[in-house]
Parts: sequence; C-alpha cells; structure tokens
Amino acid sequence: GGYTLPLGEVLEALGQVDAEVVATVPLKARQDLGAVPSNVRLVDYVPLHALAATSTATINHSGFGSALTCLEQGLPQVLFTDRRMFDTPELARRITGAGAAVLLESGSAGPEDFLRAAERALTETGLTERSASLGEWIRTRPTPAAVAAELERIAHVP
Repeated sequence: GGYTLPLGEVLEALGQVDAEVVATVPLKARQDLGAVPSNVRLVDYVPLHALAATSTATINHSGFGSALTCLEQGLPQVLFTDRRMFDTPELARRITGAGAAVLLESGSAGPEDFLRAAERALTETGLTERSASLGEWIRTRPTPAAVAAELERIAHVP
C-alpha cells in the first residue's frame, strides 16, 4: 500500500545480503507479500529512533524524519526518492553529496540496484565514516527546544 517500489522483489533481492534485514511493513501489506527470505524480518511499527540505534545501515524513502533520524544515529543510508515529492529528492541529494548515503530513484531503480546499494552501505568504509562524523556533529547541535528557548530569551517573551 503506497509503496513506490516493488517491495516484494526488493526484499527478495535483499535476501542475498549477509545481514539481518528488518523491514517495517504494515500488516495489510505484509499479507500481500507472501514468503520472504530467511534473513528478512517483517515488523509493523517500530519507533525509528529505537530501530536505528540497533542498526548498521538503513534503506529509507528520504523523508526528513527518517533520513535525519538515521543520520543523527550515524547510519550509512540507501535513500530512494519519489519525484512526485517536492523536498525529499533535495534532502537525499544533500545527504548523498555529503558522503553519507547511496541515492536511488525509486521510479527507475530495480531490486538489484537496492541489493548493490545495500551492500555498499554495509561495507564501504567512507560511507560509514562520513555518516558517523555527521551523526556526531548533529548530536552536538542545540535541540529545537533549546533554540526556541534562546529565541524567546532574545525576544523577551515571557
């Protein structure tokens, strides 16, 4: 439901990766998938920050919440974009340009492209190092709440 890529085929290809693949897929969509490879675990909703904290790399749709949560955790990413979206392609290009992701366009990327990109995210030292560095930088920035408090202080808002 709502996927812009052939999810079953992508999961089948990821069955070749030497890693556990955890895919967050709603129950209704899971029922339509049928059998998945033995290294693929399908789950419903998991808070992304909790899943990211136990992951080595991620594949996601380049949404701000997903991509930045994973970047904050220092994870190399495979980002796929949907041309119909206004902001996600730009965010994906910026993270990729910073050396922390592999970029795929979901309209043109096939299952084998996802497999190759996942293998890169799991094995390329440069992606891992750059992702870790950017994650550390993000974690040292003020939180949105701290920024809001400082703006209120500056504006003298009671």
